[in-house]
Amino acid sequence: MSLPYSTVDPHNPIPLYYQIYLDLRRMIQRGVLKPGSMLPPELEICQAYNVGRQTVRQAIGRLVDENLVERYPGRGTFVRDIPSIQFFLDRSFSQQMREMGRVPSSKVLRCEPSTVTMENVPVLEKVKGAPCVILERLRFGDNELICHQVSIILTERCPGIENVDFTNQSLFEVLTNRYALMIKRMDIVVRAVAADGYRADILEVEECAPLLYVGTATYVEEGDLIEYSTSYYRADRYEYSITQIR
Repeated sequence: MSLPYSTVDPHNPIPLYYQIYLDLRRMIQRGVLKPGSMLPPELEICQAYNVGRQTVRQAIGRLVDENLVERYPGRGTFVRDIPSIQFFLDRSFSQQMREMGRVPSSKVLRCEPSTVTMENVPVLEKVKGAPCVILERLRFGDNELICHQVSIILTERCPGIENVDFTNQSLFEVLTNRYALMIKRMDIVVRAVAADGYRADILEVEECAPLLYVGTATYVEEGDLIEYSTSYYRADRYEYSITQIR
């Protein structure tokens, strides 16, 4: 089967192996490479992207590290059967909307320099007092209000990010494309909550209406925290499902 490989750009600040990893990962997410299917031979991938074997091995190694594929000596590398919830959790809002066939957009409520002051959030206690940008947005899919999100972005690695217009731009894409920061890990908490007065008003729901809360700590390759966000999704307009195979 001929795969829809994207073109990699050697002049892009994003390393070639990471561009290839993202492209292969996209094929897994979209079901082009289905669970149980074998990845093409290294030589074919090298020719498709016009890169060397070491670059391809780095890209595949990243997929292995994320448990998206598994190597079997003497047989090849195969796509693992990954529950759909994992892809929900490790994608940005913009990615989720596009994969649902919707057009993502945002209304920026504030994007301003600040310092980390939040308490009772262990991951932020470690960086208390550090310079940051607070980005507060309402998130839409096809102009339908879906989510209220507040992101605390540590700015040591991304100076000037407060000047970006996030109306139609993804934060993760800005971090990757403008600042060459590769997202390595996301620690995520999901729970059901009732809308308080503020979020009921801003999300246009009744007070105590059910919301889906998602708290996310995002780390770059070196292990540094780059962003912490809290997202509140309208339960009547957003859901996720999981298939578990035993």
